[in-house]
Amino acid sequence: MTDALKSTSVLEDGPVSERVSATRVAIETLRRSPLSLVGLVIVVFVILVAIFGPWIAPFPEDAGASVNFAKRLKPPSAEHWFGTDVVGRDVLSRVIIGSQISLTIALFVIVFAVLIGVPLGVIAAYFGGGLGGGIMRINEVFLAIPSLVFVLAVSSLLGPSLPVVIIAISLAWWTWYARLAYGEVLSIKQEQFVEAAQVSGASKMRIAFREILPNLTSVLIVKVTLDIGYVILLGASLGYLGLGVQPPEPEWGIMVAEGREQLPDAWWLTTFPGLAVFVTVMGFNLLGDGLNDILGARQ
Repeated sequence: MTDALKSTSVLEDGPVSERVSATRVAIETLRRSPLSLVGLVIVVFVILVAIFGPWIAPFPEDAGASVNFAKRLKPPSAEHWFGTDVVGRDVLSRVIIGSQISLTIALFVIVFAVLIGVPLGVIAAYFGGGLGGGIMRINEVFLAIPSLVFVLAVSSLLGPSLPVVIIAISLAWWTWYARLAYGEVLSIKQEQFVEAAQVSGASKMRIAFREILPNLTSVLIVKVTLDIGYVILLGASLGYLGLGVQPPEPEWGIMVAEGREQLPDAWWLTTFPGLAVFVTVMGFNLLGDGLNDILGARQ
């Protein structure tokens, strides 16, 4: 009876000890990589700012089309930390609430790209044949077109707006996930656990999505984290060119574009939105590098 209890205790502690060990590895890896910690802090800060933006912005009404010419082009001060724009709106409030737009674009684009690209890549690699070849030929056609050029063409055709920006970038971005999944599955499908599932009589769909797909989690997490920064940068580029989210929305790219006409006198109009883009993208890149080290150490 005692031996049985000990055996049960060992079995129950096994997964727990594995999780504790994985957590210790992750913490130790982060401790050895200060830049990854910086990235984590930046990402958490930006997400919190985006969530609580309307409550922490000093002048939330300035995120819209409000006008106050009495405060036009005021430099940074105790009242307006980031100064005011050409119609008297608080730049800090617009930068804070603008984070919601940038993260919304990144979130939807990444979700759509993963939901479209990963299944197609898995199917193409595991099933192969004419189906797999056809999927990858379509993928190569999309990859042959530079992402920015493709997104600009779609935005020009459909008209600039937030939904169009999300759709345009998603159509350009799924290809990278399909290609990544394709390459990973080609190597994984030769593993013994896949052969064991085939011998047991499991269907191809079950093997592809229940046995193989979970093994892509680590590499997908790293890519998603890195891609969020790139998508934010691309969304800001569209806004800067006038083909993204439209005024009076406080999108960072739009704010930089509007402020460039006031340079060099009203330098704060472009500096602070530009810094918001730079710091956010840098944060996700640093965090992505750290996750790559952590997840690589756990494999």
